[in-house]
Amino acid sequence: FYLPRLCNHCTKPACVEACPSGAMSKRREDGIVVRDEEVCRGARDCIKACPYKKIYFNHVRNVSQHCIGCWPRLERGVAPACVRNCPGRLAFVGFLDDTAGPIHRLVHEWQVALPLHPEFGTEPNVFYVPPLSPEYLESLFGPRVHGVLDRLRGELESVRAGGRSELLDTLIAYEFRSLLGPFTREPAQIGASEANTEAR
Repeated sequence: FYLPRLCNHCTKPACVEACPSGAMSKRREDGIVVRDEEVCRGARDCIKACPYKKIYFNHVRNVSQHCIGCWPRLERGVAPACVRNCPGRLAFVGFLDDTAGPIHRLVHEWQVALPLHPEFGTEPNVFYVPPLSPEYLESLFGPRVHGVLDRLRGELESVRAGGRSELLDTLIAYEFRSLLGPFTREPAQIGASEANTEAR
């Protein structure tokens, strides 16, 4: 199975703690881990500290870099590029405390979305619905993965028997915008003049 790996924008980011220059921080408004590349001195301590190994070094600019959660897009109400462009409609974006949104429901209500390697203790904020393949999964997601697989199998059996499953309807994402959380603005709506104003 294919498992995209990206920055988890952890609640307790080891990379931020390890940064000797203070270039890295966690945004209060949305929890995204960011770095000021003007402050980064290329020490690479963040690379060593990240247990997920999702920080890379840009040798041309002499700075470390990682996924920034497309925060410039989020600030304009546009979903991250990976969410909008996923051909399988498998990526969602939203906030855990939005009780009506799919992220909260998948993680807390249905309890089928899990963080990768919870044993690292960083409290990652990227969650995965594991594939229905028990091999190897416990080493990735921990022992809770078996309950998730049982739940998903039960929902599948219910639908195959003629029932309905709001959980599976959510995961199938019949409506593209259901993946985007509150970030429903079209990228094309961000005009060049607005982008230039922001740059100043």
